[in-house]
Amino acid sequence: MKLASAAGGFILTDMTLKASLPPLLIAIVVAAGQASAQTSGAPLPASVQTAWSRVRAALTAQQQANEVRGFLSALANENRRPTIPALDARDIASGRAVSLDDPALVQRPQAHEVTVTVDGQFLTYRPLSRASLEPFFGR
Repeated sequence: MKLASAAGGFILTDMTLKASLPPLLIAIVVAAGQASAQTSGAPLPASVQTAWSRVRAALTAQQQANEVRGFLSALANENRRPTIPALDARDIASGRAVSLDDPALVQRPQAHEVTVTVDGQFLTYRPLSRASLEPFFGR
């Protein structure tokens, strides 16, 4: 079996169709993996990743609020301008999406899971208090 690389894929040479199916399937899977890696976005800069891990590791509401501010600061430093990322919220118990202006999100933030989208990456956390959400709303 001979595999030749072509732009974005592989070409199988010197094989019958029946003998080439398993290697062909492997080549398709490899090519699909390469394509998805190219479209999934680059990894976040180390400073932003570190700041986000601190948000997720926070144990108290005040600590988490401070870490959210630190995350937004790290994001602003990387982008060279203040940036407020897109947010989505979900009720943990029901799994339903919650509007960001839903009073329940502010009244009981710990009952929700928030997803922050940055450069194609989805970062999820559970806010421990209203103060952990306010920096995302510019407050």
